[in-house]
Amino acid sequence: MNLFHNVKWLSFSQIIKVACQLLGLVIFARYLTPKDIGVMSLTMIVVSFVNILRDMGSSAAIIQKEEIDSKLISSVFILNTIMGFSLAITFYFLSYYIAHFFKLELLNYTIKLISITFILNSITSVHLAILERKSQFKTVALTEIVSSISALGTGIYFAVHGYGVYSLVFQTLAFSLLTSIAFCFFSGWKITFIFDLDKIKSIFKFSSNLVLFNFVNYFSRNSDEMIIGRFFTAAILGEYSLAYKVMLFPVQNMRSILTRSLYPILSRLQTSSDEAVEVYFKSIKAIAMIVPPVMLGLSAVSHEFTLLVFGPQWLLLPRLLVWLSIVGAMQAIVSTTGAVFMSRGKTDLLLYISIFNSVLQVGSFIIGGFYNIEVLVKLYLLANVIMFFPNTMLAVKLLGGRFFDFMLCIYKPVLCSVLMFFFVKLIGFYLEGFNISSLEAFVIKVFLIFVIYTSLLLATHHDLYYSLKRKLLIAS
Repeated sequence: MNLFHNVKWLSFSQIIKVACQLLGLVIFARYLTPKDIGVMSLTMIVVSFVNILRDMGSSAAIIQKEEIDSKLISSVFILNTIMGFSLAITFYFLSYYIAHFFKLELLNYTIKLISITFILNSITSVHLAILERKSQFKTVALTEIVSSISALGTGIYFAVHGYGVYSLVFQTLAFSLLTSIAFCFFSGWKITFIFDLDKIKSIFKFSSNLVLFNFVNYFSRNSDEMIIGRFFTAAILGEYSLAYKVMLFPVQNMRSILTRSLYPILSRLQTSSDEAVEVYFKSIKAIAMIVPPVMLGLSAVSHEFTLLVFGPQWLLLPRLLVWLSIVGAMQAIVSTTGAVFMSRGKTDLLLYISIFNSVLQVGSFIIGGFYNIEVLVKLYLLANVIMFFPNTMLAVKLLGGRFFDFMLCIYKPVLCSVLMFFFVKLIGFYLEGFNISSLEAFVIKVFLIFVIYTSLLLATHHDLYYSLKRKLLIAS
């Protein structure tokens, strides 16, 4: 078991999933309306809420514990299954009232359909936890790749044939069904019906704090769409939701790869502080070299990107992307801290810091709700700037590292990204004097982003420069 093996397969999986997500966003943005996207965003808020409750943090406890036995696994499976069926029935009947609250009749039917996934995901959460505990990420990755491609094909088929928001629902259902079948088959664990309450109690402290953290984190991350969905139009929510999804691409993908890879590794290195710090800092440096340039580059080409990829009907999207892309760069780094807290069993500390984060984020959404969507996004950015330092400082301290060393890992690539952004923006102002198309401007700016950032990175990272030089000499 090693970090490279985990990252390699999860990266491969994420590349395919990102390609599917990008293709899906482009196609769905062409065939669906902003209102359709808004309705699905509200549906996924319900799904996210159920995901907190469906296993009560017990699956994460299976990964974190040093030793587990068949009684614990069986007990967790039974608990999760009961929760899955209970939640599916509950939200099936609550869907009417949720739709009434948001004044969207479609929401009633999308929630009813999506409730099927609550059962599927609950039943198989233990199987996935077993695979991840064993670091069988090759199996997980291949399963997710096949499921993502198949689910995307399902969604596109229904979108092209005029099913509107239901095409997104069917895509979600297809992915859940396919992954559930595969995880059950490949985990190697045969379902048994042995329930031991003492086994559940043994993981209660870890799982209960984790569930409370997830609750706080849920309302922090979803309060924006709740507020926008309630006080603005579904079309505005659709534009914000699409901008947020574009921003979250690198954040979710880096978090999915590194957090899922880091968590089992750091959990096994609880008695080796120096090695844990080294692994964590390597991960942080990788994020800092990839995500900030991508996100600030996106901010620099947001207008051309929106016109070319999504079309002219998304009027708010370019202005929202400018600010949300900066948020994404910071969240990609902060999102790794959860794996640190959980690997050390400090879910109580994770809960406290999440409450701090939630107060800042929800406060920014509430205040922004009194103005307009652009003010809301700018205040959200401010909240993330304030959150960055206490979150990362606590995580590094918990591992036994120094925050100064942490900053040394990220300051050069971040500085290169910022300088690249300003250079491209200045050149962009100059290009406005020429009569060139959006496509030409986009190609020129993307080329400049790559050349300027790569040049600055090599100039500030001599070890990377000489390593690349040696490889080129060997290749020649």
